[in-house]
Amino acid sequence: MKLFAKSGTVFDRVMDILVVVACVIFTFAMLLVCADVIMRYAFNHPIKITLEICEYILVGIVSLGMAWLLREEGHVKIDFLLSHFNSGQQALITGITSAIGAVFVLIITWYGAENTFSLMQRPFAVETGILRIHKSVLLIPLAIGCFLFFIQLIRRAYKHLKMYKSLKNARAQ
Repeated sequence: MKLFAKSGTVFDRVMDILVVVACVIFTFAMLLVCADVIMRYAFNHPIKITLEICEYILVGIVSLGMAWLLREEGHVKIDFLLSHFNSGQQALITGITSAIGAVFVLIITWYGAENTFSLMQRPFAVETGILRIHKSVLLIPLAIGCFLFFIQLIRRAYKHLKMYKSLKNARAQ
């Protein structure tokens, strides 16, 4: 159990670092767009790769931040439905839906990793627009982010099912 808690702490630190990285990348994208607007309207010479870079940055930001956002309970949920249940039932529903979500995210992660490795086998087969970056390089953050999201969904399911069990035991006594 100590190892589980220790690995959870390490995982939380990794997520915190990735969110900071996502914020730095987002700041870079914002500055790049501002520079592009200035170059376009003041000097009539836009930065041609701005749109492409910002598209990839947005995918990276979402990928790096979705597990952290789940940990912070920041994802959209249907509160009006859950509010009709007691806290034990809410914990059970959240635990079950998190476990189901983990299964689906694992499937997406597996498919994404398989697709990424498949693209790596084809040199220069799939490249992006202006930057000419191999597309597999751009899919790696998405696969990593989905895997981290899967782990966080498992942690969330475990936490809520454990909470349900303790609430059920407290009511039984």
